[in-house]
Amino acid sequence: MDQVYETATARQFAAASLTRSEVERLRNIGLVEESVDFGGGEVLAYRLLSHLEPGAVQARFRQGTVTVSVATEVAQAWAASEEVGVYAQSGALAISIEKDFRCLTRPLNQREHDAYPHPGQPSETRS
Repeated sequence: MDQVYETATARQFAAASLTRSEVERLRNIGLVEESVDFGGGEVLAYRLLSHLEPGAVQARFRQGTVTVSVATEVAQAWAASEEVGVYAQSGALAISIEKDFRCLTRPLNQREHDAYPHPGQPSETRS
């Protein structure tokens, strides 16, 4: 899961781009999580969690973990669709959860096989 956390004066933004297998994990299990170990006991964890209760996408930060939660119905509908992402606002934080597309400038022998075909890629090379 690629993620971006950007804080500026009037803008706070959290984004995650998920590979095909991560989207399937969210759809089937309801949880995608990763962490970064900075050494010295400092770890940043981030989770995308689906929950049965309907409601808005929410984000929270507790004890070194960023958790973004989305209703299971929304997560499953998005995973099964051609929609690129789920977008929401949680307090001052803008949230983007998107499908990860293949890079158009990467050589074919370095293809990201778990990424989604890029919409700008010719159809004969999209598989």
